[in-house]
Amino acid sequence: MDSVQAKALADSLQGAVIDGWAVSGFFGNGKSAVVVPAEKNGVKAALKIFHRELIERYGRAVQLERISREKSLIGCTHPNLVQILDGGECPLTGHLYVAMEPLAYKNLHEALQDVPLEAVPKLIAQVASAARFLEDMNLVHRDIKPENIAVTADFSRAILLDLGVLQPVGISNLTDVDARPFIGTLRYSSPEFLRRHEAPTIEGGRAITFYQLGAVLHDMIMRKPIFSTHTEPFMELAEAIFDETPEIFGEDTRCVALAKKCLIKNPVKRLEFVSWNDFADQPPKTSANLTAMQARLKARQAALKADQELSSVPATEANRIAKQRLGEVSNQFLSRVASFLNASSSLFPLGKKTSEKNIQEQTSTTTIQFEKDPSIGLPNHLTIQFVIQLVDENNGAPMYKAFSAAALSNDELKEGGLVANHEFFSGEIEGLLDSAELEQQFTGALEAAYIALDKGLTASIDGMLILNTTEA
Repeated sequence: MDSVQAKALADSLQGAVIDGWAVSGFFGNGKSAVVVPAEKNGVKAALKIFHRELIERYGRAVQLERISREKSLIGCTHPNLVQILDGGECPLTGHLYVAMEPLAYKNLHEALQDVPLEAVPKLIAQVASAARFLEDMNLVHRDIKPENIAVTADFSRAILLDLGVLQPVGISNLTDVDARPFIGTLRYSSPEFLRRHEAPTIEGGRAITFYQLGAVLHDMIMRKPIFSTHTEPFMELAEAIFDETPEIFGEDTRCVALAKKCLIKNPVKRLEFVSWNDFADQPPKTSANLTAMQARLKARQAALKADQELSSVPATEANRIAKQRLGEVSNQFLSRVASFLNASSSLFPLGKKTSEKNIQEQTSTTTIQFEKDPSIGLPNHLTIQFVIQLVDENNGAPMYKAFSAAALSNDELKEGGLVANHEFFSGEIEGLLDSAELEQQFTGALEAAYIALDKGLTASIDGMLILNTTEA
């Protein structure tokens, strides 16, 4: 429906009563419907009235079923999801409609240039919360995009709109099987959704949702639509969705990393890297916890050493493993570890670092073994191990996972005696190297060792020390 058709339909509705809803005014229009203000029994609504020509072209029964899906949400409320009030077919005019709560706000696309960067985490968390609310009811939105998200003027609240292509999990008829070549919005569709290869499961729907949330997050960070340089023809945009990795950068590294993981092309890998918890509205990680742990360790060591000055840990040369991506990652990782240990030499005893890569398993393993040093309260050897796994090449923007483990032993830990078991990072390797995650892991392991020693757990390494221990 073009603007001329939309105006003609809106004009014809002025003063009309649609199934008891008195129409007066005009809010806007989309490709298939106009949205007008309406009132019924003192209740105000935004009435979405579908264009007759499109209804006849694609089937009245199909559209009525879509409306029925939206009506299933009547009485189901969520602060970040538009409330459905009514819907159906007017017996007098024949118009098909959906009545929603009226929202006098701009949509996110219109307000994109004005979104404060500090508001981005909260807004994406709210949209994700609404999408998860739908998933809990076995529904998938499938058309999450900036145009379908209303935002308040102060950017404190986002509301997910337009449930027109809502789909129950496991049902692929009606909304998809009709004359239209594509359902949803091409620009914000994941590769598998565009190909119609999405899995008819909760996980399949969630993978689409995560991708679309990542695309919205991209737009807020970059202040422009995803794949904005690819518009026409259809195949140029489709090829970009299949083959190009959009550039995302900004000061909020947490949001940047999340957007990149959401936009992983492979839906199975996407779900390996992203969970609902990643969208939680929380401030970026700070070094407060690390600082507190370091302070506790320094106080403990100061009490044990009294006036004795600790020797610094000499940095060892990183093992350079060239020619393979994992070799480069291994070197970068070793360099980062050495930098941290040098900066924190007063905390950690002397140690040695070894690194090896396994091309077949796509892993790089770094082991740091600290010598026992009773002068700092560590009468046993402490071993910390990190495994970095290349999980997905992701069209030249590789994604990694990092695992860690730690153990105490009377003697130096033998080869193969420790297996990494705690995943603490996923994303691009730069995200690990530039974050405080490693410091948290090292310092948490040392503090966990002291806690274990206080409890008398010094005889063997049977019990792994899980890193990121809670505060003593």
